[in-house]
Amino acid sequence: PARLPALLISRVRPRTHLQYQKLHRCGATLIHSKWLLTAAHCFKRIIFFSTLVIPIQRVIIHPDFNSTNMDHDVALLELAVPAPMSYTIQSICLPSPVHQFLETADCYITGWGSMREGGSLTNLLQKAAVNIIDQADCQQAYANVLTPNMMCAGHMEGGRDTCLGDSGGPLACRQLPGQWFIAGVTSWGHGCGRIGFPGVYTRVTSVRNWISTYLPF
Repeated sequence: PARLPALLISRVRPRTHLQYQKLHRCGATLIHSKWLLTAAHCFKRIIFFSTLVIPIQRVIIHPDFNSTNMDHDVALLELAVPAPMSYTIQSICLPSPVHQFLETADCYITGWGSMREGGSLTNLLQKAAVNIIDQADCQQAYANVLTPNMMCAGHMEGGRDTCLGDSGGPLACRQLPGQWFIAGVTSWGHGCGRIGFPGVYTRVTSVRNWISTYLPF
C-alpha cells in the first residue's frame, strides 16, 4: 500500500515538509526557488507551509499518475513567492533524463515520518544512508507491481527505510565533486524496513522531461 499522506518549509536544506491545519502531511524537495517536487498521492487538500510560511500557488499532479499502482507518483508545487535562499535553504540539483545513479552512489533518505513501522511521527528531521537497489532485485521483491518509472533504495536485509509520513520526500545522492541530485521521490513500500522489501521511489529521470515543461531549465 502507498505511504499514507502524513503533509514543512523548514530551515533545513533542501528538505521541506508540508502541513495542513498545522499537521504534518508529507515531505517535499526544493528544486528551484519557486518549485517543490513531491508525491502526487499527498494531494487531496490544499496545503500550506509552516516554520517559514509560504502558501502554495499551484499543485500540478503528473497527468499519468495512477493511484492504483502508484505509477508516476509525482507532483510539482509552485510557491506563491520564491523561497529565500540562504545557507540553510538551498535547492537540490535535478538530474538529466539520461543520468544514471549507480548502486555505489552515496545516497540518503530524509523525513519527519515514523521511525519504525506502526510508530508515531518524529519532531526531528531524520536521515539515513541507503543503497540504490538493483532493478532486477527490486522487481523480484515486488513482482509485476513495479514499473520502469519506479526504483528501490534501502537495504535488502531491512532496517533502513522511509515510513509513514515520509511520502514526497527525497532520495538524494551525492555525485562528484560533491553536488547533490534528487534521484527519487518517496512513494510506497511493503511495511517499513522489512527484510526483502526496500522502499519504492518515483524515478526522477523518468519524469525529468515533464518537469522541464514547467521549470525554466
